[in-house]
Amino acid sequence: MRPDGQERYGQVRDWMTRAPATVDDGCPIGVALSRMRSAEIRHLLVFDGDRLVGILSNRDLGRLAGALGRDPLASEPVRRIMTENPITAAPEMPVTQAARLLLESRIGALPVRDDDAIVGIFTLSDALEALLSMVEGPGA
Repeated sequence: MRPDGQERYGQVRDWMTRAPATVDDGCPIGVALSRMRSAEIRHLLVFDGDRLVGILSNRDLGRLAGALGRDPLASEPVRRIMTENPITAAPEMPVTQAARLLLESRIGALPVRDDDAIVGIFTLSDALEALLSMVEGPGA
């Protein structure tokens, strides 16, 4: 184990959600919101074809909470409110490094990129779960 103890927490690949929920950048905001609510998730990865172009979060939607009831806004594409060019993590990134990146960047999720392919999403909840498992021990 390295002196900084990062290895004991594992890597992003050990804690990420594989096959994250996605939408096309032209998806209507109302449809994306409905998908997030039904899946009980806080983030959707946004693609233009096979290219990651953004992430839609509950924070993005929260900024529009008062206006989402209006039909014109609900039919607007997610590309209008998504966070463009999201920060990504590599599968082999130590969990502690990914957690620090989330904290310092003030974001809730990192798409996980292996070469050019998106292989998962690592969220603040994943980071907390990983860190708590170390503190409490396996199976706690």
